[in-house]
Amino acid sequence: MDEPQIRLSRLLFADGNPVTSPMIGSGIDGFIIRTGPRTVMKIPKLRAEILSDGSLKPEKENEWLIGSLEAEKAVYQRLEGVQGLANCLRVSSNGIELDYYQNGSLEDYMRVNDPPVWEQRLHWIMQLVDFVAACHEKRVLWFDIALRNLLLADDWTIRAIDFANSTALPLETDLATTDWDGYTQKLEVLHVTNVMYSISHWEKFQVNCVYAHEWPLADSFPSTQHLDLGPIITKAWNHHYQTIAELRRAISSQ
Repeated sequence: MDEPQIRLSRLLFADGNPVTSPMIGSGIDGFIIRTGPRTVMKIPKLRAEILSDGSLKPEKENEWLIGSLEAEKAVYQRLEGVQGLANCLRVSSNGIELDYYQNGSLEDYMRVNDPPVWEQRLHWIMQLVDFVAACHEKRVLWFDIALRNLLLADDWTIRAIDFANSTALPLETDLATTDWDGYTQKLEVLHVTNVMYSISHWEKFQVNCVYAHEWPLADSFPSTQHLDLGPIITKAWNHHYQTIAELRRAISSQ
């Protein structure tokens, strides 16, 4: 009985050249590779089959993955200059080159460290809220608001990454009435609030909710009685705030 044929493949840049740089991260749609001591590049997951003669045959889904990265590039370009965005050095046909943040993500940091003083945690919360508010002012819906996508810079401020599922809407868009395939700005309030709770309680909490009808019932959320921002978090989970701007005002007036 013949043994099954083993298909060999390798990673490609969008220009067709093979990827030789070390890979340090992987997501659903792309890889993160090191391009220098202080830089990384996000590239789409492009693969090619290695044929018997040594030539490369690109896989069929590569074209879709290239298109997905183009959409993410548009978001980085729309958000250029917004405080809290990971520093984007350049975009090219091959990918998005960013500063390398050696402290890792806030999720990683929380996993191995005790909670810092409340003032520091509140500072992170306000940075996140300010960043998402700026995204909405630029008519960007982030979608992947999560601890894993908040990196820690050398000065311990947060830097947001991963806009693969984000969208840069036309600048004249009214977010109050926009429904992007079932996703709205109000759902971003939910996901920001989940991160607020996580930072406050110092334990990761998130829910899978991409459509309004998936918003969890009030009694399914954890207790917030012991938290400084507990009343605000509970109100947000109970649909009290319609926008990030409203949530930000509530925190600022606390």
